[in-house]
Amino acid sequence: MDRIFYNGVIKTVDEAQPLVSAVCVQNGIVMRTGSDEEMLKYKTENTELIDLGGKFMMPGFIDSHMHMLATYATSLELDLGGCKSKKEVLQLLSDEADRIRREGKDGEWVHACNFNQDYWSDDKTVPSRLELDEACGDVPCYMQRCCGHTASHNTKALEIMGLMGERAETTTHNMKFFPDGTPQGQLFEGDAELILDFAEVPSVEELVHWIEEETARCAALGLVGIHSDDLNMVAPGRDLENVMAAFKIAGETNRMSVKVYEQCRVEEADELREFVRKYPKGTAYGTRFVTNSIKEMGDGSLGAHSAVLRGSYANDPEAKGIRIHDDAEMFELFRIAHGAGYPVVVHCIGDGTVDQVLNGFELVQNENPLPDIRNGIVHCQIMGTDQLYRMQRNNVLAYVQPVFCRADAGIVDDCVGPELAKQSYNWRLFCDLGVHQSGGSDCPVEPCDPIPNIYYAVTRDNGKGGSWYPENAVTIEEAIRMFTIEGAYAGYAEATRGSITPGKYADFVVLSQDLTKIDPKDILKTKVLMTVLEGETVFEA
Repeated sequence: MDRIFYNGVIKTVDEAQPLVSAVCVQNGIVMRTGSDEEMLKYKTENTELIDLGGKFMMPGFIDSHMHMLATYATSLELDLGGCKSKKEVLQLLSDEADRIRREGKDGEWVHACNFNQDYWSDDKTVPSRLELDEACGDVPCYMQRCCGHTASHNTKALEIMGLMGERAETTTHNMKFFPDGTPQGQLFEGDAELILDFAEVPSVEELVHWIEEETARCAALGLVGIHSDDLNMVAPGRDLENVMAAFKIAGETNRMSVKVYEQCRVEEADELREFVRKYPKGTAYGTRFVTNSIKEMGDGSLGAHSAVLRGSYANDPEAKGIRIHDDAEMFELFRIAHGAGYPVVVHCIGDGTVDQVLNGFELVQNENPLPDIRNGIVHCQIMGTDQLYRMQRNNVLAYVQPVFCRADAGIVDDCVGPELAKQSYNWRLFCDLGVHQSGGSDCPVEPCDPIPNIYYAVTRDNGKGGSWYPENAVTIEEAIRMFTIEGAYAGYAEATRGSITPGKYADFVVLSQDLTKIDPKDILKTKVLMTVLEGETVFEA
């Protein structure tokens, strides 16, 4: 044996042998599991023995939805995520504009990200163009909300983007206007990303470095796999080939510390036809990269009131949400992906979009039935109970982010009312119905740390000393499955990953606490001590 891990409390997530103390690994594959006495018999003079010292080991975590390259890109921007007031935000923007002037960097923008006005104590309105003018003056300023679905700009930025001449009665853009009909500064959905038209396309070499850096950060959090949405994210319409080339290099030269299941975002029909021709489903680079699904956008976000509801917003009756594609466009994208054997996963926040997407899934499967097609809904937030049952009937996967409780528990009831709120974020019913439900972070919206995600899945902590609709919580055992075997299932990899089972890859995480034995309130104290991917230690504290 190459390596024997022993003297541990090892949760396998395998019903055949759920708890063992030792694991034998050869060539990156789990060969045997059992007691110390049984496994140490396979030791040779070349075997590396890893004494776990009684620590808790389990399958490595899998994050089923994030944006790895966008996370790196936003790390280069001014981070407003920790701001607790609008005053603090505007001061940071002003300081950054002063730095640009002081350093004589003409043409440089103030790029800021991750603000969340719901956390502000003084004024919960998104800064307008005029407020940003006051802070930044003639330095172009762009600030994106943490959800990525809305951004605010100052006058100089809108002038550069050619949007200052837009008027409320004639515009074709998703943007906000002052009562006099002039731009207010806030843009929504695809228009909130127009700034990326001015971004340079990172070189293949730069992107390989980003991949190395971000996958190493993921490994330090106990992740062995991520489902990542990276195409057309850094420079939409221009970055796809560079990103795929970078993954090819990183995958084939073993420069990735996690397995990447790419959720391939391609939202134009002609581009998608070319993509599935050039990159068939399951295109793999080494053992650590594979094209897994086609990612589409359905609507916006709850915080920006751009999620599409079946009804109207309880606290904003005029808001209807923003539908990214009409039915004809969406269903054509589904047909192209489906015809190539790719499952489709769609960003859906509002129940109105959930209906649209489920209609499309049913349509293409009825037209062209495929066995084991694993279409999915990403986020599964505002949903009626009837829609959960419909997902069950159609074997549609749920990609959920329990950590969203941290921000959303304070706004959902106001946005949609308590009757719909208690039907939403209903992870309990997904489990009871047997719907395949995997857990993710949507990083950089939230950090890609599985520990807080598991904590919120179990506790539904409302941030005020209570629990937000606690009847919708899951057990610790179910939460662990969401971030292990269910993440593997979403990647068509349940036969090779997601549990500590002979014949599967040796993907493990060693933790400071046994998650199954501690009080749920102590889950957040858990530390990652070691991460093992395909038998290789990719992180050690």
